[in-house]
Amino acid sequence: MKENLAVIFGGKSSEHDVSIVSAMQAMQFVDTDFYNIIPVYIAKNGNWYSDKKLKNFENFENLNLKGLKQVTFVAGDNCLFSKFGSGFKRFKKIDCALIVLHGMNGEDGKVMSMLSMCNIPYSSADPTESGVCLDKSIFKTYANGLNINTVKGKTYFDYEFRNNPESVLDDICENFDFPVIVKPATQGSSIGITVAKNVQELEDGLILSFELTEKTLVEEFLNNINEINVALLKDDNEIVVSELEQPIKNSDILSFENKYVNSTKSLESVSRIIPAKVDENVKSELINTAKLLFKNLNLKGVVRFDFIISENKVYLNEVNTIPGSLAFYLFKPLNIKYNGLINLLIKNAYENYNNLKSKNYIFNSSILKNGILGVKK
Repeated sequence: MKENLAVIFGGKSSEHDVSIVSAMQAMQFVDTDFYNIIPVYIAKNGNWYSDKKLKNFENFENLNLKGLKQVTFVAGDNCLFSKFGSGFKRFKKIDCALIVLHGMNGEDGKVMSMLSMCNIPYSSADPTESGVCLDKSIFKTYANGLNINTVKGKTYFDYEFRNNPESVLDDICENFDFPVIVKPATQGSSIGITVAKNVQELEDGLILSFELTEKTLVEEFLNNINEINVALLKDDNEIVVSELEQPIKNSDILSFENKYVNSTKSLESVSRIIPAKVDENVKSELINTAKLLFKNLNLKGVVRFDFIISENKVYLNEVNTIPGSLAFYLFKPLNIKYNGLINLLIKNAYENYNNLKSKNYIFNSSILKNGILGVKK
């Protein structure tokens, strides 16, 4: 009997559209001899839907949400529930979930938390680790704790900027030389990132960033950089390292357009060099750093690590626990095809779930039986 595989995508996120493209690609390579694909689409309004129409990319151009079945999950139950009258009823048992969400409200661990409460295996990192990795500020602090080299940066909060913008601007000018990079700490795909060359551009960049997130990471701007990425996943508890890529940019930073907008209508962008042209010592440093983080954070699924090289010095930039297209193109040189990658993700999801299920989270104490005696009256 086939198992039901929920493919969860979309999301209330600035990367909503990228997630749709990633999911459409992934669903083409799920082995339907073994799995029934249950598309679960999270619309921009936050509602969840499931329908066979959601397997077809063309249907998203003028998608009519009213014609779709609204669904949800319920804690403690591994079924997908569909809207029925004023409530919900069981719709489909879900055996496993392939998560193809990017950015906030998905890649940050929120959906993984829900699936954990529903006892459903899923294909990516666990909630805590996902949240750490999505937040650029927290991730930088974590990496620095492992003595990993990162670009000089400092975090600022929206309440600080609202209450005293001049103080924030002064502090940045005291700690950095122009230009600086202004990054929304919890956004991905370069959305909202600006390069500020003066105080006015800095203020504009902060205003834009705080429209997207409650905290902003300001970083030193490095000249003459190359960006190099590598992806990792596990196979039988052994870390598999992908080929390295070098994305091509046409501006000061690697923009959303550089990453995703190309004539192929695919996230397997033509704007990259594979394999990246890097010195063997640099390549070794990149891979060892990625392995160190993958192991120490106990990451799962496909994880892409993004690095910056400036003046022969390697800097860790950020990490993506659910990269665009699940970074399948980086594993092709290893003869791991996309369907094989998805099979690995599903296998690992079951193994991770069974491992966690084997742990004992319950402790039977005598507190409730005897505790009443110690309660003051």
